[in-house]
Amino acid sequence: MNAPTTDGTNRRPPTGSDGRPIDAAEAEAARLSMLRRYAILDTPAEAAFDRLAMLACDLLGTPMAMVSLIDETRQWFKARIGTDLREVPRELAFCDHTIRGGPDEVLVVPDLKADPRFASNPLVAGDPCLRFYAGAPLVGPGGEVLGTVSVLSSEPRPEGLSGTETRGLRNLAAMATDELELRLQSRLSREAAVRAEAARAAEERLRRAQEAAGVVAFEIAGRGRTVVGVAPRGGRLRQILGLSPGALLSLRHVLAVMHPEDRPALVAEARRLTAAGGEFRLEFRIRSGLWLQTRGKVEASRGEDRMPVWRVSGAVHDITERKEMELALREAELRQRTLFEAAPFGVIVIDPATHRILDVNGRVCAEYGYTREELLRLSIADIDALGDSEAIRVRGRMHAIRPGTQEVEARHRTKSGEIRDVLVRAQGVVLGGRDVTYGAHIDITARKAAEAALRESEAEFRAAFEQASVPMSEVDCATGCLLRVNAAYARLVGRPVEEIVGRPFSDFVHPDDRAEDLEEFQRVCRGEAPGHEVAKRYVRPDGSVRWTELTSAPVCDDAGRIVRTVAIVQDVTERRAAEERQALLVREVDHRAKNVLAVVQAALRLTPKGDTEAYAKAVEGRVMALARAHTLLAAGRWTGARLRVLLESELAAFLSVTETSAGGGQRAELHGPDILLPPTSAQALSIALHELATNAIKHGALSAPGGRISVSWRIAGETDRGTLWLRWSEAGGPPVAGQPERRGFGSRVIEATIRDQLGGTVRAAWEPGGLIYDLTMPLGHKRGE
Repeated sequence: MNAPTTDGTNRRPPTGSDGRPIDAAEAEAARLSMLRRYAILDTPAEAAFDRLAMLACDLLGTPMAMVSLIDETRQWFKARIGTDLREVPRELAFCDHTIRGGPDEVLVVPDLKADPRFASNPLVAGDPCLRFYAGAPLVGPGGEVLGTVSVLSSEPRPEGLSGTETRGLRNLAAMATDELELRLQSRLSREAAVRAEAARAAEERLRRAQEAAGVVAFEIAGRGRTVVGVAPRGGRLRQILGLSPGALLSLRHVLAVMHPEDRPALVAEARRLTAAGGEFRLEFRIRSGLWLQTRGKVEASRGEDRMPVWRVSGAVHDITERKEMELALREAELRQRTLFEAAPFGVIVIDPATHRILDVNGRVCAEYGYTREELLRLSIADIDALGDSEAIRVRGRMHAIRPGTQEVEARHRTKSGEIRDVLVRAQGVVLGGRDVTYGAHIDITARKAAEAALRESEAEFRAAFEQASVPMSEVDCATGCLLRVNAAYARLVGRPVEEIVGRPFSDFVHPDDRAEDLEEFQRVCRGEAPGHEVAKRYVRPDGSVRWTELTSAPVCDDAGRIVRTVAIVQDVTERRAAEERQALLVREVDHRAKNVLAVVQAALRLTPKGDTEAYAKAVEGRVMALARAHTLLAAGRWTGARLRVLLESELAAFLSVTETSAGGGQRAELHGPDILLPPTSAQALSIALHELATNAIKHGALSAPGGRISVSWRIAGETDRGTLWLRWSEAGGPPVAGQPERRGFGSRVIEATIRDQLGGTVRAAWEPGGLIYDLTMPLGHKRGE
């Protein structure tokens, strides 16, 4: 390992994985590529990197530390301590010299101003006048130096770094590199999860498309005559074959449901494929009268016991409609014009070589607006929107379902110029030794428009459902499981959408509300109620409860059966909480009013009544102290009052009287943490503070110019429910001769409020420099409460 460098003389040239030197430009390109891979530049601050920078300051005793990354033009600070800069140009970066060294080298510059490489740097010659630098490289897994962990100081450090400090800085750089790698792996994991979900969704879309097209894909594995596996589950395959749900998918069972005339072909094909494997395509009839087409591939081999092992993969497609159409076309040709003209769709006969129209039935004339004679002077290209015979042929070949037969959706132009969507089913036949093509033209314009309208409607509903600001859900009547929820519903129950869909809706309902909610849901599904309105609670994973009002309505299928419900949920938690708070506030106002009256009664009872004017002023002062405390408590909705704010409120009223003295300015200091006093403690303490302040103005520190008071406090205990300790300390007032012979009225008031009312303690010390009062009181509750 190379020693830390201070002058750059022992820098090693960049090397490749084989240890040989590589071109500097190539090395820089590789370094920048790795840096971009981490995708960290210009990202917000992160606690992990901030802690490393702070640790570098503490370890090396410097006021500045950075975790830096260097791209083509700049040094960017991911974490920084002691500076507001976010980045500096690369040509000014000390760390640029660090990354040009070896991946294990620490660059130490004891005095930047004395180093010719850095003496003219604006950061050295000018503000902030940096003098000391040390940096350790951030080394990627491939040896690329991406940045540094560095420390700086405005004071030179002639001794540089000790061995221990150097190792510590290098270890911090390694920890920063580890954090970069962890961050990268986390991002890559998330991206991989997104790709996996996209693949799963694509597979699901393919499956749905196959089902919509009447296609059932299958894979069957076997040994000899025994079926050993079916994938996916064979329910749909049994259904289309007309087998009972529990029937085996063996050749014998399939033959049993086939039309007798089609069995020999299947048996012969099965023997061929079991022996040698290969591709197959068969069409056959089953007992129900359906025509099925199956195509696929057989892989055949023999096991160690010479037993044939085979695997069939393919798809079954219901082609009954197509077969019926073919039969209808053959019969139409045999019956000549009668059935030709009676066809419920347009029939156009063309010459496949020239695409000239040879014949049409009356339906074509009616739909296209031409007479028969006009059509016989045209070619199919004259009415097809493609307008080109070769393009039409290419399209036909792409949609051939067998030699001579095509099925394609086309766009045809009528005589008026209107474009119509047409499903063309064309069959080539030989009549009188001449090749002709019969084409059945079915106008599907209305169907296409309906499909487009349905897609648009579904898209609009989906968008409204997903983007709705109120929670919405769909529930399956058969299972009670959630079929779909929107983002607002997910936020309501505190779970991601994928964790919600597929689970019973009652899983998220408060146990006390489930029975009634489920019963009403079932009544709607049975058609016994037109809808469902209920107030119920949802329980989140953290145990919190949300009050809601739900309204649901049934949804029927094409047969009129109720299959699911759609619900809108309104979150009324805040409204109910507000109602409860209002009721609580009424009770609290009554309770607080009684407390205040009790405190006022005590103040009146303890105030001496010899001098009417003095009595009135004393009562007024104490009531005003209570009023100030009451104002603070009311501002906090009677949850409590901040001790510092209470002190500032109480002392401000007295300091304004004494600031005309020579000292002037601030006469009080407050020292202590932020503490929230309970309402009872705040009221009583305000009386005590009022007495202390009044005594300071009349007899103590605030009665003399330059006199000052200091109030400090802390919590004695582990939590805010411990004991408050408060010290009132005076200085600069009239000399204190010692404890007075007679206990004053103010002292009795303080003891009555702190000790008797709050259960605390009072200790007074008459020091020569001034009076010191130590008060303690429990914050949890007052005595006897």
